[in-house]
Amino acid sequence: MKKALAFLTALTMLTAAFSAAPVSAAGSYDMTVTVDLSGSGKAISPYIFGINEYGHQDDLKKLSVHAVRQGGNRMTAYNWETNASNAGSDWKHSSDNNLSKSDEPADCVQQLSAEGTKYGFDYKLTTLQLAGYVAADKDGPVSEAEAAPSARWNAVKLTKGSAFAAEPDLTDSTVYMDEYVNYIISKLGNSQSKTGIQGYSLDNEPALWHGTHSRIHPERVGLQELTDKSAEIAAAVKKLDPDAEIFGPALYGYTAYDHLADDDSSNEWETIQSTGGYHWYLDYYLDSMKKASEKAGVRLLDVLDVHYYSESSRNGAEDRLQSVRTLYEKGFVENSWIGQWCQKNVPILPTIQASIDKYYPETKLAITEYNFGGEDDPSGAIAQAEALGCYADANVYFASLWGGSGYILSGLNLYTNYDGKGGSFGDTLIPAATEDVSKSSVYAAKNGDASKLTVMLTNKSMSDAEHAVIELKGAAKSYQKAALYGITAESSEIRLLDIVDVNGSKVDVTLPAYCAAMVVVSDDPDAFANAQQEEKTQKTAVFDDPMSMVNQNGYVEIPISDPEHLKQIIITGDVKSSAGSSWGTAGCAVCINAVTADGTAFWTSKGYSLKLGSGSKATVEFDGTLQNSDKEDVAAVVADGKIELQKWWDSSEKLEAEIADEITVDYTRVEVVYEYSGSTLRGDVNADGKFDAADARALAKFLTASGTLADWQAGDLDANGKLNAADLTWMKREL
Repeated sequence: MKKALAFLTALTMLTAAFSAAPVSAAGSYDMTVTVDLSGSGKAISPYIFGINEYGHQDDLKKLSVHAVRQGGNRMTAYNWETNASNAGSDWKHSSDNNLSKSDEPADCVQQLSAEGTKYGFDYKLTTLQLAGYVAADKDGPVSEAEAAPSARWNAVKLTKGSAFAAEPDLTDSTVYMDEYVNYIISKLGNSQSKTGIQGYSLDNEPALWHGTHSRIHPERVGLQELTDKSAEIAAAVKKLDPDAEIFGPALYGYTAYDHLADDDSSNEWETIQSTGGYHWYLDYYLDSMKKASEKAGVRLLDVLDVHYYSESSRNGAEDRLQSVRTLYEKGFVENSWIGQWCQKNVPILPTIQASIDKYYPETKLAITEYNFGGEDDPSGAIAQAEALGCYADANVYFASLWGGSGYILSGLNLYTNYDGKGGSFGDTLIPAATEDVSKSSVYAAKNGDASKLTVMLTNKSMSDAEHAVIELKGAAKSYQKAALYGITAESSEIRLLDIVDVNGSKVDVTLPAYCAAMVVVSDDPDAFANAQQEEKTQKTAVFDDPMSMVNQNGYVEIPISDPEHLKQIIITGDVKSSAGSSWGTAGCAVCINAVTADGTAFWTSKGYSLKLGSGSKATVEFDGTLQNSDKEDVAAVVADGKIELQKWWDSSEKLEAEIADEITVDYTRVEVVYEYSGSTLRGDVNADGKFDAADARALAKFLTASGTLADWQAGDLDANGKLNAADLTWMKREL
């Protein structure tokens, strides 16, 4: 007891010394923001708030999205009759049951329809197969010797030319695309039904087929080949479902916009370009589809479909913060080969729109894959938020994020569920601007009667707060209150940061450094009376030498001390290739023995991947549910106080060339994050439901090795995974 009292006395003196020390304020800068309410604005397509289904099935329950695309490399060789698919160069050209373990035809699309009903998104886009062959089996890797045509593949015919079967013939070694669409309609209804499919994409990234799917299309896709196939299947779809929308050609990126897949060896593009006077390949595709539509007597292309992965974002956070400007800002030069060599087409979205206006007017625009990176960094939320505003301003019809987690997904939810109660960006975009878009970007919208304004505002400074004065010009209403919801460097979660009074036509807010925010302005003085969000506290246990924690099974074993409050596991590792590949991926999983509240035990896993290189990072999220053997999300937690990190598959440059290569992972750091609601647990180390002096005494005893704690996580007040004198200092301050 004397030791404990002496310890407390010493810490009291230490606390006083800390209290007397001056605290330096963070830097800040001023920003004037203008929002113009004098005009009518323009409608925002709700379908720009979408994601790709692949890799996001677990995220659907925590995201508010209006559209989902079922696409990607896996869909190019998808056999709708059996649900077999092929990974292509993404992983050993493996034909397997990755997309569905069911034998029921078109199960993938039926699952997409069921997800739409369950999670309430309005637009479902799936993919039709045009490359020529689909997987005939689920027997694993396909060698070069087994390239199509072979028994490992079924031929694709776009139109059957005879009566459709009620159930597909599995013995004819052929799949028919129009029969597939007919089957979808018979099972789910047409595009106008709630369960039906609203849009069909004409395959995926055809300019890369010769690389990603070399077993079925080893030669570069031809310009005429793609147009002919697109027109044939589009006409067949329109005959079956006239209101369904056709998306094409799902180009992978800028190079494909310019010349598809032509490498100058055939001179096909050079000849067509000079003959037709086209600026780039998009002109030719639009013109060709318009001519095919005129010949068919029906529009065969409703939505021009492109993908966009920022080149400058690959350089890191600083470039990522400016990367979206390439899409919309004339004169901006990004730090990449696009900035160096392709300025004639920057800004990119207006250039694409000019092609549409010239060659096939009234065609809509979709960006069905995009990602600016930064899932573990605030720059990811800032870029994502700016991109969505840019899409709204550029009249993009449909956009679906590919991949991403953490900060990126929060950047999406900032528009669709900023308050956790369905609060969303307005449906009509109104003009808005900041003084300096390199420091701060802004997009604003109003709801139907302009009683509420939503202003998406970013602070791109990594160090300085942004003092913003939002001037509401031409406002016909008297606005009273504003709430500031933000994503900050402290957390990827959207939090309520402030509620302020509106001073006449001005809203005065301060954004923390490195922040994406939604400023919600209302004419109701009581609009945010009940807006206070539940306080949450996070504690992190850090393991800096995971390779010393290999268990008898040969896997890194990580202790989970508080399963019910497990929030995420952040995994960092050095990934190496034994064969010296230039790129590679280790496909891994957090493996879990789980248990439900009623005691039902089951085994499950959560996948993650690590890229070749030093310091590769992945984040695995937990929300109190785990997936059981029936692929159902059930309320469950880690059962035995530990998880294992297992590596399941390898992918690399050398493996694609069928050269032996082992991708190894040396884990360098694992962070286990626990989250607690409210403040009742914070400091309550004796678990008596109160935080008082008794907790300080209990912690002091523990630190002098003369006592035990009922809840040590509650005492880890500086969230470093350890209990030490600093925690007791913090506890005394709070008391």
